[in-house]
Amino acid sequence: MAPGSPSRGGTGDMAEVAAGVGRFKSNYAVERKIEPFYKGGKVQLDQTGQHLFCVCGARVNVLDVASGAVLRSLEQEDQEDITAFDLSPDDKVLVTASRALLLAQWAWQEGSVTRLWKAIHTAPVATMAFDPTSTLLATGGCDGAVRIWDVVRCYGTHHFRGSPGVVHLVAFHPDPARLLLFSSAADTSIRVWSLQERSCLAVLTAHYSAVTSLTFSADGHTMLSSGRDKICVIWDLRSLQATRTVPVFESVEAAVLLPEEPAPELGVKSAGLHFLTAGDQGVLRVWEAASGRCVHAQQRLPGPGRELTHCTLAHPTGLLLSVTADHNLLLYDARSLQLRKQFAGYSEEVLDVRFLGPEDSHVVVASNSPCLKVFDLQTSACQILHGHTDIVLALDVFRKGRLFASCAKDQSIRVWRMNKAGEVACVAQGSGHTHSVGTICCSRLKETFLVTGSQDCTVKLWPLPEALLSKGTGHEGGPVLLQAQATQRCHDKDINSVAVAPNDKLLATGSQDRTAKLWALPQCQLLGTFSGHRRGLWCVQFSPMDQVLATASADGTIKLWALQDFSCLKTFEGHDASVLKVAFVSRGTQLLSSGSDGLLKLWTIKNNECVRTLDAHEDKVWGLHCSRLDDRALTGASDSRVVLWKDVTEAEQAEEQAKRDEQVVKQQELDNLLHEKRYLRALGLAISLDRPHTVLTVIQAIRRDPESCEKLETTVLQLRRDQKEALLRFCVTWNTNSRHCHEAQAVLGVLLRHEAPDELLTYDGVRASLEGLLPYTERHFQRLSRMLQAATFLDFLWHNMKLPALPTAPAAL
Repeated sequence: MAPGSPSRGGTGDMAEVAAGVGRFKSNYAVERKIEPFYKGGKVQLDQTGQHLFCVCGARVNVLDVASGAVLRSLEQEDQEDITAFDLSPDDKVLVTASRALLLAQWAWQEGSVTRLWKAIHTAPVATMAFDPTSTLLATGGCDGAVRIWDVVRCYGTHHFRGSPGVVHLVAFHPDPARLLLFSSAADTSIRVWSLQERSCLAVLTAHYSAVTSLTFSADGHTMLSSGRDKICVIWDLRSLQATRTVPVFESVEAAVLLPEEPAPELGVKSAGLHFLTAGDQGVLRVWEAASGRCVHAQQRLPGPGRELTHCTLAHPTGLLLSVTADHNLLLYDARSLQLRKQFAGYSEEVLDVRFLGPEDSHVVVASNSPCLKVFDLQTSACQILHGHTDIVLALDVFRKGRLFASCAKDQSIRVWRMNKAGEVACVAQGSGHTHSVGTICCSRLKETFLVTGSQDCTVKLWPLPEALLSKGTGHEGGPVLLQAQATQRCHDKDINSVAVAPNDKLLATGSQDRTAKLWALPQCQLLGTFSGHRRGLWCVQFSPMDQVLATASADGTIKLWALQDFSCLKTFEGHDASVLKVAFVSRGTQLLSSGSDGLLKLWTIKNNECVRTLDAHEDKVWGLHCSRLDDRALTGASDSRVVLWKDVTEAEQAEEQAKRDEQVVKQQELDNLLHEKRYLRALGLAISLDRPHTVLTVIQAIRRDPESCEKLETTVLQLRRDQKEALLRFCVTWNTNSRHCHEAQAVLGVLLRHEAPDELLTYDGVRASLEGLLPYTERHFQRLSRMLQAATFLDFLWHNMKLPALPTAPAAL
């Protein structure tokens, strides 16, 4: 693909690449979607640790922890947002509360509502909790009221008033015999309610900011409360007094009492009271209650969005669940804080996606976050990669599939490597741009260099050191520092896209200044400019087979350019908005494009035809990538969805061929049946083909039989009801033509004579059939009446035109 190559690179070359039209793709089907399942709010594990419950708008999603798949989505009939939910301790009952002030009780394993009732609160329910026996449910409302419900007998038992503002926390005492309820509201106090006395026993005051969690010891004598005032308080529940205040030096969102047993990996060496906190510093810490010391803390990783918003411990399974501010769910081993699983609950706006791994077994997603998410397509396991300190804007993968690169708003680039076990680590990083790095491209032949484009209007070439490529999966001394080998100012406005040619000798850049440019590598010498788009360019791509460059623009068009003379070869128009990405498929003979209208379009280059429009996104499709085998495509959009597409061209062609073969066999069988005068089977087979003309042929063959009337009645009456319904629909079609109306009327006559009117009215679509039959039938009878009149008149004329008989001649004498 050198500039002096003799090939001109026109579309004729591309037509020769494909051996025939059979290689063209005709359709993609959605194989899988990675969608948001958690948008903030409460999360809860069941007692077995197998299911995870979380809120996503108007639904509560039930996740299978092993696979990461959403098993069920529970949505109330009112379709309002869920404000609170809780799963009973016996894992049998789930109760949800919606903004419409309705409570729904679910048999969640079946996905059905068993009871629906009004919350009676005058404002939405903010929190709820079951008692240890799974029979009582407490709800705290934004109206300051606390209500108790008996979910077995289905009635309200208590109504407690006195809490100022929103009641955001309720919890039952773990000993069901004590019948105590604890609640906290906007005044930062903790109220203790007695269900037996129906009154407030005590108001516990120690916090001076919102109380975020209440947790109890196994014996029920101790309670731990945490707050955003950066303290945790230990309470003696026998005396209802605070026994110790522990400053934790961060705003705490959740605190969990740990089992009173040694856990050396957590710094728990004695059997005293220890607790774990999660807060705005983004790390889990273990504290010794007696001394107030932090005995263990996780290593803090850089980057925003790591604040912890929830934390809960499932005691029977030994799992600890924590949630980050950017909606990532992390499952730890409670005894060692070793990370077991990660789930990405919400990706916000997906900016780029790529297949990863030698066999495209993983996908890497860059969303509106400094973190990268790597999904295993087989197990749905997710790795969350930290390193960038601002939003990651673009990705690209090297040829072998294990090494990939990212660039971000933090003006840096990073190179990541995935080992054979599927674990990803950062192995190199570089910085040098003065503005956001918005696009990146890897070398195509070997893992030798990177090219980046930035808002500072420059392109940088980054060679990868040999030491990086020769080492294993990581670098012991930390990521290798990359140095830019060449820097070139390329455009007058932001550079939105860069692409490296398949031979690594050419570079294309696309900019907001409405032009694309071609450069020689590695010196970045300008070879020429592609001008013709009316608005900025979002994407440039080299053809894998020809001397051709494709550009996608905000003017809604895609253009193909010849690399030899920089002329425009073709223009593709069809998107109603900006075209954001374009990719060559089918060995360079077709294009796949995505736009800000949320659509994907498949184009055949030879005839400028849009073969298919694919619709699975609701917003701008920023990310588009095709697999190595060219049999799958991956898209990511602003609607937070990542969609995996599968090429179904061969499957559809095979299905069509199978249908054609089946039709041929059936047609031959039909001819044989007619020849053998087996009319019943012939008619049934013709109806199964769903071809009115074929059925008409059979009816005509039956009527040509000398005993036609009897044969037709016998055959039609022996049909199944669904066959009669189909036959009635066909009659409507035949009746519109005067040549075929006799067959239609003959069939109708049989049905009307032998089927009761009530029975006929129960036929599927009979009313529509009658509306189609009546006007044409009236027209046929009018035509027959006119013909009969004309025939009668002709007969009259004939009789009147007869000459009188001539007289007989007299006999000769």
